[in-house]
Amino acid sequence: MEYSLEKLVTSMWEHRKNKDFERKSLESSYRGLKVKASIGMTGNISKIPWISYCAKGQETRKGIYPVLLFYGTQEFLQENLNHVNVRKIVLAYGVSATQKPDVLWGAEVDNKKTIKEAFAEWKYETADTVIKKYNSSYIYKVYNWDDSVNYELIQKDIDAIIDTYLQILEKISLPVKSKETPPLKKRALNFNILQPKYYPYLTALRTKPFMLLAGISGTGKSRIVREMAKACWKEGDPEYGKNHPRNFCMVQVKPNWHDSSELIGYVSRLNGEKFVVGPFLRFLAAAIKDPDTPYFLCLDEMNLAPVEQYFAEYLSVIESRKLQDDGSITTDPIIPYENTDAYGSLIDQLFDTPEERKTYKTGEGGKRLTLPQNLFVVGTVNMDETTFSFSRKVLDRAMTIEMNEVDLSAGLKDAGNEIGYIGNCIIGDAAEGCDVYNDNSDLCDQVLAYLVKVNNILEGTPFKIAYRTRNEFLMYAVNRQKLAPDSQLWQTLDEMTSMKILSRIEGDEERTKKVLDGLNVLVKEQIVDKIGEKADGTSALPGSTSATKIDEMLAKLKATGFTSYWA
Repeated sequence: MEYSLEKLVTSMWEHRKNKDFERKSLESSYRGLKVKASIGMTGNISKIPWISYCAKGQETRKGIYPVLLFYGTQEFLQENLNHVNVRKIVLAYGVSATQKPDVLWGAEVDNKKTIKEAFAEWKYETADTVIKKYNSSYIYKVYNWDDSVNYELIQKDIDAIIDTYLQILEKISLPVKSKETPPLKKRALNFNILQPKYYPYLTALRTKPFMLLAGISGTGKSRIVREMAKACWKEGDPEYGKNHPRNFCMVQVKPNWHDSSELIGYVSRLNGEKFVVGPFLRFLAAAIKDPDTPYFLCLDEMNLAPVEQYFAEYLSVIESRKLQDDGSITTDPIIPYENTDAYGSLIDQLFDTPEERKTYKTGEGGKRLTLPQNLFVVGTVNMDETTFSFSRKVLDRAMTIEMNEVDLSAGLKDAGNEIGYIGNCIIGDAAEGCDVYNDNSDLCDQVLAYLVKVNNILEGTPFKIAYRTRNEFLMYAVNRQKLAPDSQLWQTLDEMTSMKILSRIEGDEERTKKVLDGLNVLVKEQIVDKIGEKADGTSALPGSTSATKIDEMLAKLKATGFTSYWA
């Protein structure tokens, strides 16, 4: 749209009133700056609508920018612990709160008040982190937000602060990526998912390529892994319709596994040094050679042996995932490079051509056996007296989905592919929360606000969450919208609360009762009460997974004096 401040503000309120979160119509350019207005995202109204003016190289996530903030919405006023009515429009020297900016406003803000200081003057006090995110920005001018707002005057002030902004940026040399930097790889998402019930599985794997499927025996845990592998192929592909396509591998875990020799491999020194390769490394090499196809390794009955012992290398390396400039996600090597006969024999067994082998045997600058981003590890889990429980180290690193629901009439009339075609849509393009925050700050801020409330409940317990879980929540929220654009925030919070919060909670009444009661109230407020409220006001939606699980855990606690996510 052509830029006009008054028209843009009017359009913002129309969008807000109609709960229309289409963003392109609220974007424009002015004086070479990108103008972006925000009222919220995906059915969740922002407490502080805003309009930002960003130069190239400056972002609301990381940078400085003039910003117009509207303090006084109903949602904003409800968070004031002092119950004082505040209605202000603030023109500010914006400073990113997520990441420290490379550029500063400098002397221009030396004598300016911060928004935090203004809050104290206005007697506005809140515990809401979303509202406080602008506290470190500096105030240029404050206007009363009432019927007498003069947008022509505000526009003149905006021009003045933009003059200063452009002068500051002209005086510095911003870092520019080298021309040799390869372009960012972006996979086109071409898929057709037939049933919404599969979104949590696919979104979880796109977020983190390590998942646990828990549930009673016979519910189809290993079958769904096979079906996801089959769903990567469309009609006409050589692997289409095969029950065991090349991108699927099942390994039955044995109770006597107490190290990684059976799964990953080991060095044999009989008749010289040679690496005896396990099925994991063979499948990893196959995934490396076919980077655009998802590869699924299913560890059946994963907890028949201690996962921390036989899968230690993977559990360590999975946490080293890092998004590179070219869009690829890399990890530390799962088998470190060594100039030895054993390492050489490993490479010879995994790769076929002399060229491939040479690149992996080269010392400095050579390729390494890292985890490819198209390799997905899924463990099936039965919890009974024959299995081992999971340590928090494993649970923190995995996405967890419970499969205890049974529909005895399903799959009788049509045994075809229920998932549809997923192609390579689950190959992720982010490894940390910072990789998705910039382009999805509104959504991410709402997730963060929820997590703060979760941690307030978990305070003083071993169940408190930290950065790893935060990152996974943020990536999951963004990924769910990519796979299902009509997703609502409550669905993300519901699914991830079950996967990453409840799965870590276990113990007696003293340890868990207060926590579960607190989460029960929060889930009702943030999730259950939102069910049935689609953005367009139509049709009710299915029930809450996390609320159902909390009820189950509380019932188990009452009956036995002990509870756990794991049945």
